[in-house]
Amino acid sequence: MTNGGTGVKGGSCGNDPLATGLPSTPALAATFDRELNYEAGRILGEETRAFAHHVLLGPGMNLIRHPYGGRNYEYFSEDPYLTGTLATEQVKGIQAQGVQAQLKHLAGNEQETERWTMGVQVPSQAMNELYMLPFEMTVKDADPASVMCSFPDVNGTYACDSSELLQDALRGNWGFDGYVMSDRRAIHDTVAAIKAGTNVELDWAPQYYTEEKIQDALDSGAVTEEDIDNLLRPRYIKMIEYGHMDEPYDKFMPEIFDPIANGASARKMAEEGSVLLKNDNFLPLDGEPETIALIGLEWFGEEAKMSPRSVRDNNENVNAPYTVTPQEGLENVIEELGYDTEVTYNDGRDPEAAAKLAAESDVVLLMIGDNPHETVDRDTLGFPAIDLDEHKDREDWVEQEPLIDAVLEANAENTAVVLKTSGTVLMPWLDEVPAVLQAWYPGMEDGNAVANLLYGKVNPSGKLPMTWGATEREAAFATEEQFPGTRQDTGKPGGPGPYGDGSDQLIAKYTEGLEMGYRWYEANDVEPIFPFGYGLSYTTFEYEDLKVKKVRGGNGNNSSLAGIDVSFTITNTGDVAGKEAAQVYLTLPNEAGQPTKRLVNFEKVYLEPGESERVTVRINHADSNHPFSYFIPEEPDNLANWADGEWATVDGKYRVHVGGSSADTPLEKDVPLNFKDGKNKGKGNNGKNNGNNKS
Repeated sequence: MTNGGTGVKGGSCGNDPLATGLPSTPALAATFDRELNYEAGRILGEETRAFAHHVLLGPGMNLIRHPYGGRNYEYFSEDPYLTGTLATEQVKGIQAQGVQAQLKHLAGNEQETERWTMGVQVPSQAMNELYMLPFEMTVKDADPASVMCSFPDVNGTYACDSSELLQDALRGNWGFDGYVMSDRRAIHDTVAAIKAGTNVELDWAPQYYTEEKIQDALDSGAVTEEDIDNLLRPRYIKMIEYGHMDEPYDKFMPEIFDPIANGASARKMAEEGSVLLKNDNFLPLDGEPETIALIGLEWFGEEAKMSPRSVRDNNENVNAPYTVTPQEGLENVIEELGYDTEVTYNDGRDPEAAAKLAAESDVVLLMIGDNPHETVDRDTLGFPAIDLDEHKDREDWVEQEPLIDAVLEANAENTAVVLKTSGTVLMPWLDEVPAVLQAWYPGMEDGNAVANLLYGKVNPSGKLPMTWGATEREAAFATEEQFPGTRQDTGKPGGPGPYGDGSDQLIAKYTEGLEMGYRWYEANDVEPIFPFGYGLSYTTFEYEDLKVKKVRGGNGNNSSLAGIDVSFTITNTGDVAGKEAAQVYLTLPNEAGQPTKRLVNFEKVYLEPGESERVTVRINHADSNHPFSYFIPEEPDNLANWADGEWATVDGKYRVHVGGSSADTPLEKDVPLNFKDGKNKGKGNNGKNNGNNKS
């Protein structure tokens, strides 16, 4: 097994292979492109196989509930449909290479603070409609070989010991037939984990699945030999299915992948995932500037910014076959376009020197970022100090905020800011600068991708996969009770580390319920800095002529309603060719009790200047994301019984919204829908039970 994410690293063999450094996962989500995410999976699967490994531990599919999440750079988005759709594509790409994918982390793993011991309390409806939904979609649509159960104590039971999670939901409701592996030190009870169906304990050495503990459980009658067989069987079956019993993975095969071709794909992902947040006619750059000041600490301005792959604060990442630095990328494009512009780099350690260079330059490119990593959450939504000399004896923390202030005071009106962050950052100076590009962690082709965007060789088309709020505390992170939680005497150990420090347990309460991400902003009529799905282009797009057609299942006019086809026209009304990620949202009837609309489909189209395209997307009642349905808990006030309930579909007026972001849907249409009982009743993708209609 080797860890997933955005490049193959480490694993059972220890030494790192050469591996493609893909952009961070939110960048992949920001592409709103299914094919590019399949390609990301293909690369990960191919290179895992080349590294002689059977299993890739990924993708990470927890939702970006709040911007402080220390591993948000490993997760797709705040929206369950976008996450589930793109994770499905990645899993298909991975497994097509003969490598088993492992979805992680099921469930409730939306923070890193005290992750081994903390608990989450998630209302049943939010649990099923938001946090479980991406996993449900991917299990049903991609048939993953395995799932990793998470650290947290989920609604009163640790995830890897939870029959509610691993039997009732995963296997019973969704029909999962693969195996479950624990996160490292996530099992808390031998018998409970066996009964729940945690097939494999992940650790350097067994802690709970020791020979002695299992023999004691057998001797006492707490578990049976059949229970042990049930743990072993699905893992062996998956090994047989994938041919892992037949073909020895006994040598590395770097020759089976092309690092140059995979690098070109990585560049395209970085280009299509970067989001143009602001542009006052400053970008794209041309040949007029004689001098460009490239300013930023080494991680962001001098090196290709890769996605972190470490539990330490040291910018450790995959061992890429090559990288392209920001200066190299700029000079590549300048030369290609025949311009005569000089690029001078300043590392930002001396804000005064950086400001002097900025003042003397025609254009300033200020590259700034953050440094999250596994095991801790972010402690600021600003730009943190960076420890650049982590391998040396002395600490060398370099501040970014004084650098930003100095550069903007010197030449804000000619500064384009390039963000290399895990997600949302607060920018009190946003009004002072003419342009901001969110490049995320662009990966090994950083320099080329960012330069191509800045110079308009590629027209930005990325869309934000999470809402960017205006303050340090709002939405699902408004209170300490929500994040990181408050201490409660639950009788379970709390505190940092796998076994805690004797403190009371830290409990994060998801009191916002369904009002997370854009749903909170819409429900509470709060305008964010940038909404979910937002992203600018060097051209403009117009939406018109929305039509909604009912789709019947079976034969004849009396057959039941199966879904709807949503059709609309997009026109490129500007002067530059570009891509637009059109988004389709749905508002359910009032009886469903939903806070706002929800994303139910998207389509990315390429248009030449003046070109129009008619787009049609289908939304099926039987789709794995339950687009027309809502979850009715059997016992809403009993969190321990969160998996029991049914998906219901109410008859009434549905509203279809189409546009370029969650907050910008110029096309809207009400349509009465009556999902009568019929052949498709209760059938989800793959024919698995998807819930019941309610009339």
